[in-house]
Amino acid sequence: MKKTFFFAAMSAALGLVSASAEIDCGKLALSVKAAVAAEPSKVLEIVATEVSAAPDCACELVKAAIEGSDAEVVTVAAIVEAAITAAPDQMRLIAQCAIALAPDSLVEVQALLAKLDPNTGDSGDSAKSAKGEKAPIGEVAAMPNPLDFPGKGPLKPLFPIFPPVIINPPNVTNVNPNRPVNPPVGSPGT
Repeated sequence: MKKTFFFAAMSAALGLVSASAEIDCGKLALSVKAAVAAEPSKVLEIVATEVSAAPDCACELVKAAIEGSDAEVVTVAAIVEAAITAAPDQMRLIAQCAIALAPDSLVEVQALLAKLDPNTGDSGDSAKSAKGEKAPIGEVAAMPNPLDFPGKGPLKPLFPIFPPVIINPPNVTNVNPNRPVNPPVGSPGT
């Protein structure tokens, strides 16, 4: 009973600590925007420190830094680079947020992403149409025509082919119709 009460109290205390530790991204973005507007020369330092402190709010912080500094294309790319180095797990999100706010910086941000994360994207070896020294592992065999008769294509027939059964036709010229065609052995007509 004592252990149950102890664990219940500890879980309640930890729940309160984690609830109070949540960061309001909107308020943080407003403070970053004001700090960047006050000191535009330190925009990269502000972005790096704030994004490393709150990586979950990286998108809002990058947007606030771009808005606060009225950034040009080169500055947007520098802000994105500072944010990505502070929170590399949020790389794609940071780039998308920067492009959404400053669409003119699309080319520079994509070039920055290609430089920082060269193994992904639409360039180089990872592209679908990339051609390099690597050859395909195995070649695919040509598919047979499904309309070919079984046994005449590149594959063997699936069932054995037997010669046709010959059915003897009945005698057409029966000279004596009263006499049976095949009389039983020992009958009077033989």
